[in-house]
Amino acid sequence: MEEETISLIDDEGNEKDYEVVIRFDIEDKEYVLLSEDEESDDVYAFLITEDEEGQVLMQVEDEAEFALVAEAYDELMDEMDEEDDDEGKTE
Repeated sequence: MEEETISLIDDEGNEKDYEVVIRFDIEDKEYVLLSEDEESDDVYAFLITEDEEGQVLMQVEDEAEFALVAEAYDELMDEMDEEDDDEGKTE
């Protein structure tokens, strides 16, 4: 499976590619978590919004919103781990 990447331009005009870790919805809002690469422990949370030009990523900077995103991510990972465990079991 090919990794999805997103290119972002920083404040200085430099373009950098990030790997999409996961996309998910919370209360009718779509979020994406991005990482610099597979080895990086740093993950950046963005809210996906729309404007007249298409999708726009807004970095999540509000602590309460970031905590909400982190909690939703942890729950998704727990669900995925449980599904993997269930697939590995034989009856």
